[in-house]
This record gives sequence, structure tokens and C-alpha cells, in this order.
Amino acid sequence: MAELIDPRYARPVAECLLNSGAFTVDLTMPRSAWYRWKSGITAPCGCDCRRLNAFPRQRRQIDDALAATVRDTFPGTSYIVGVAQAGIPWAKSLAERLDLPLAYTRPRSRGPGGSRVEGAPRGDGLAVVIEDVVASGASTHEAIQVIQAETELTVVGVQSIANWDFPEMRARLGSWPVRALTSYPYVLDHARACGLIDDDGLAGLTRFYQDPRDYAWND
Repeated sequence: MAELIDPRYARPVAECLLNSGAFTVDLTMPRSAWYRWKSGITAPCGCDCRRLNAFPRQRRQIDDALAATVRDTFPGTSYIVGVAQAGIPWAKSLAERLDLPLAYTRPRSRGPGGSRVEGAPRGDGLAVVIEDVVASGASTHEAIQVIQAETELTVVGVQSIANWDFPEMRARLGSWPVRALTSYPYVLDHARACGLIDDDGLAGLTRFYQDPRDYAWND
């Protein structure tokens, strides 16, 4: 898998995530209150990019970055496909800026035998899949499988706001180019700069990053 992060945007987007409260970290919270990620990982930190929608300046900044990155990295793209639910607003803005048709994948069909790809894409074309955050890559991989099964589109890559670059993500999505605006180390660096974590916290969260599913947290 080639270079994941666009260096033009890694630090500014990390700042957006922290400043908007989309990424939160609190090493003092009890374990019972930890965040449970969509991938099943539990940790004293979490990221919900839907919060960015309440901050117009940060939202526009990320919309601009997504449009520039997809335009540069995936030339010839003819379809934008968002992953429901959190990926849809970003896919919608991106499709509008690039003047491209939009579709999105549902987590399940509306009824037996129903389609999971909304937007009725017809014919072939080159599609970029849009996520908000990619951790394990499981939901992204499932979305790609649905697109391949229900449409004639060719998935040429995955673009997200954040990608934590976990090993299991690389194993799942290694067949496609995967790009993101920022990743975990940049977010942690800014969290330390903001005083949300100290040096010990940074060290512990960095160790967690190396083995997120099996990391043994100290009580």
C-alpha cells in the first residue's frame, strides 16, 4: 500500500478534529466509560467526524482538502460512493465540488432482495469510496464488496478524513489504493500540544497504536 497520508493536510485536519471535539481523549475516565469503536476496539479515545458538521469553518476546510486530494490522487474518477451513515455528508459535498454523480452504500437493504447501493449507478465507471474514519477497514471492505456485487463500477480507491493505519486495515484493503487526510500520530501530537495528554499519556497511546486490539492497558 502506497503512502497513506496527504502531507499537505495531515496537521491542519488533525487540528480540526481536536478543536471541534470530533476526536476526544481522556485517560482519567473509568474503563466502563471508554469509547467502543465501530471495529469493536475499546479505548479512552474516540473519533466522531459527524461533530465536524456543526463547525462550518472546519467543515469547509475538510471539504476543500478532500476535493483537492481526490482530484490529484484519483484522476478519472467518475463516481463518488459514500459509506452510510457518517460518510454520506462528505461524499455529497465532494461529489458537488467535483461535479460527479453520487451514490452511497446502506448497512442493510430496505427489504428482502433490495439493493444496498442507493443512487442507481448505471453502466461502468471509476468509483472512489468515501469514509469518515477507517480503523479496522471492515465496513469499508464490506462496502466495496457490495458495490462490486450490485453495480458495474470499478472501485479505484478509498478516501477518508482519518485512517488509523492499523495492520488489519492494511490486510483487508491491500488490494485498493487507500488515502486519508490525517492519521493517529498527527492527532496525538496535537492532543499533546493542546495539553489533553502528557508525555506519559502520549507514550501509552502510541504503544496502543502498535497493537490496538490486544494492547494490555494498565489499570
